[in-house]
Amino acid sequence: MKKVLIAGGSGFVGQHMLRLLLEYGYRVSSLQRNNSASLPDGVDPIYIDLQDPKALKDLPRAWDLVIHLAGISIPSQFTSADHILLNTKLALNLLEHLEEARVLLVSSCHVYAPSLCLRTEDSPIVPQGRYGLSKHLLEQMAGHYAHKLDIRVARPFNHLGANQRPELVIPSLLRRIGFSGSQDTGPIIMKGTNSTRDFVDVADVAEGYLAILQIEAPDYRVFNVCTGNCTTIKYVAELALQILGINREIVFEGHANSEDDNPLVVGSPERLMSATKWRAKVPLRISLERMLFRQS
Repeated sequence: MKKVLIAGGSGFVGQHMLRLLLEYGYRVSSLQRNNSASLPDGVDPIYIDLQDPKALKDLPRAWDLVIHLAGISIPSQFTSADHILLNTKLALNLLEHLEEARVLLVSSCHVYAPSLCLRTEDSPIVPQGRYGLSKHLLEQMAGHYAHKLDIRVARPFNHLGANQRPELVIPSLLRRIGFSGSQDTGPIIMKGTNSTRDFVDVADVAEGYLAILQIEAPDYRVFNVCTGNCTTIKYVAELALQILGINREIVFEGHANSEDDNPLVVGSPERLMSATKWRAKVPLRISLERMLFRQS
C-alpha cells in the first residue's frame, strides 16, 4: 500500500481527498493541529502544528505521495500580509522536512492576470490580491526543492460542493435563496457584478489532484483543474431557483466586490485531460442539488 500524507485533510477539499484515497486503497495519514475535526475511518491522524518546524522532528521524511492543502484558503480572509506569511511558512516547513516524496502543491486560478480569454497554464501570471500572491509564492518553491522532491502544482478554479464554507459567494447565495422559500417574490439583490466563472465540483477536484499525482514522468509540472465552461453567477442563481421551484428575479448592483474581482475567470483543462484520463464529470445542477439538500 502506498503511503500518502495530506496536510490540511480536515478542510473542505481535504475531506473529499481523504475518502477518495481510501477508496483507491492508499494508506492515508492526515496532519492535524488538534483532534477537533473528525476524519473518515481508516485515516491515521498525526497531530502536529505545521507552523513549528521543531514539531515535525518525528514525522517521517519519506512518503509515496504528499498533498499540501493546509493554510488559509478563503481570499476574503487575507486582510494583511500576516496571512501571506502564514501560508508561506506552512509550505516551507513541510518542504524543508521532506526528503523523498511525490508532492502536490495546490495553488489557485488567482495567480493569473486578468483576461477575457480562457486561462491556460502558459497565460500571464499577475497574482490577484493577497491570496493570489500567497499562491504564487507557493509555486515558486517547486523549483527550489526539485532536487529532492518530485513536485507538481495544481491550479484549481472555483469549487462547488456540499459543506463548502458558508461565506463564499455560491453557498451564501444558496442560503439566501433557501431561507426565503417561496414566500418572498421580490428580486434577489446581488452585490458585485454578474461575473463569469469556471465552477468545478469538489469531487472532480479531488479526482484531478490524484490524477496529477499518478502521472509518471510528466512533461509538465503545472496543471489547471477546471471544466472550461463559462458560467455566470446569474445562471447559477437561476438554476438554484429552478431546482427549488421558486420564481424570482436576480438583480446585480453592478459594482465589483474587490479590486481583484475579475469579470471572467475560466480555465482550459486541456493539459490535464491530455496527460490523464481525468474529465470533469459532475454537472452543475448536481453540484447545486448536493449543496441545497446537503448531500455529500
